[in-house]
Amino acid sequence: MKDFRAKRGQMRVIETVVASFIVVAALSFFTIFAANSPSPAYEMTDLEKTGYSALHDLDQQGLLTSLVYYSENWTGLRTVLKMTMPNEVYFNLTIQDLNRNVINHEFPILYGDSKVFTDAKNIASVTYCLVVPKSNTGVSEVSYSPVVLVLELTRG
Repeated sequence: MKDFRAKRGQMRVIETVVASFIVVAALSFFTIFAANSPSPAYEMTDLEKTGYSALHDLDQQGLLTSLVYYSENWTGLRTVLKMTMPNEVYFNLTIQDLNRNVINHEFPILYGDSKVFTDAKNIASVTYCLVVPKSNTGVSEVSYSPVVLVLELTRG
């Protein structure tokens, strides 16, 4: 009789362990498939913050001034932006003067296919003004030549 009760106790322990595995598996299954997609308003705000932070950080480091004003190195600017942005964020940067004339019209600064921007649901746009004084040689006056950077962002 004693032998029968011992086997019954072992079966209850095994049943409890199996039931715990089933509950944990069910909970993990539901959490994987019940992930909420981000709302469009949150997505736009997140992209705008990402773009503005990237441009501001590059400006604080002096890279924007160097790449835009002094060398007009559009390939270098594209590379620096690509390294700064997350991999899933695609961008299109347009550099304009104050009259809205595009300065880099021959060399687009684009990461991702241009089709991505035409098919995207959410495109965030960040406008950043870059002002650098230009000193005229022989003249004590300093003139300013601001440019406007328009950065369009989307997730791919």
